[in-house]
Amino acid sequence: VTAGRNQRSRKMEVFELIEGHYLVGNQGIYKVQEFLGQGSFGKVAKCTKLGSPECYAIKIMKSSWAGEREFKMMKLIKDLDPDENHLIKMFEWFPFQNMTCIVYELLDVNLHDSLMNEMQMVHLCWIRVIAQHLLKALKALKSIGVAHCDIKLDNIMFAELDSVNVKLIDFGLAVETKKLSTEIEIQVTPFRAPEVILGLPLDESVDMWALGVVLASVYFGNYPFPSETEYETIRAMVLCTPEEYTETTGEQVEIKNHVINLDAMIHEHRDMFNDHDDDDHRAFIDLLKNMLEVNPKNRITPRQALEHDFITMKHLAGKSKAAYAGKAGEVMGKTPPSEGAQSSVSLCRSQVRINAEGSV
Repeated sequence: VTAGRNQRSRKMEVFELIEGHYLVGNQGIYKVQEFLGQGSFGKVAKCTKLGSPECYAIKIMKSSWAGEREFKMMKLIKDLDPDENHLIKMFEWFPFQNMTCIVYELLDVNLHDSLMNEMQMVHLCWIRVIAQHLLKALKALKSIGVAHCDIKLDNIMFAELDSVNVKLIDFGLAVETKKLSTEIEIQVTPFRAPEVILGLPLDESVDMWALGVVLASVYFGNYPFPSETEYETIRAMVLCTPEEYTETTGEQVEIKNHVINLDAMIHEHRDMFNDHDDDDHRAFIDLLKNMLEVNPKNRITPRQALEHDFITMKHLAGKSKAAYAGKAGEVMGKTPPSEGAQSSVSLCRSQVRINAEGSV
């Protein structure tokens, strides 16, 4: 008993890395500069490689099984262009003492922290960019038969400071679509697809649902469905208007806390920006409805979503509101920035808010 206790104690001591410690990898030696975060899996450290000015994010996991599983998933997607498809880039994997380390590119800040820090409303033009980038990621994953299974605000990161480029991270729960099973626990409650809650057959469309929740959360400032329990969540999904919800359950729905009627919410955003465009907001809501389709068989696919009017901006062509259409094109990189105008990048990273009563 004593020997076992001492062995466990030694393992815990080994894992207690501190700033300044070194990790010996296959492609070099990494020095821990600071810790960026931690969770049940372990820690993420910002590291430099000896002899190189580059910085990396190293995910240091206590479980060798979890580490090897994530590495295998990353190997499956290694042939996908990580920059073109907005996926985090992996450099190497190595065991270190009793830990498993995966070396990733260093990104800036996740969408959740950006929302919490900036306290501003996100303009629809920049939501379009985020949507397009992540739809490209889902399209790429679908092409190789992989489902991410954990899309949420925390797992979407801006590539660098003052950048509108986002990438999908954390493939710890990713799985080959053909191996998706109701016995596997996937997705956190606010982003959990109805078929996951109901224990129905699953495919990669669970990711499309989760992305729909992400975009709705960024747009509205709170989650689109109640998330205290799975039962409340599924009722809100099926009973899509406040009137239907109240008639069936006898409970009043507070729209300010939980968005159920997507159409009604357009009007709440009408006065948020001087250049509000009703047609653009309607196009966005239409895309959301297709992403948040309860029946996964009818849910929009990544390819279809990338061809949706909200992404292609076909509905803005020839509009009399040329200034709005020009701004939308500029943000999407389809037109050069106007001389003397505030850059799209700085606007994007400063126009984000969090609802004081909700929790994104």
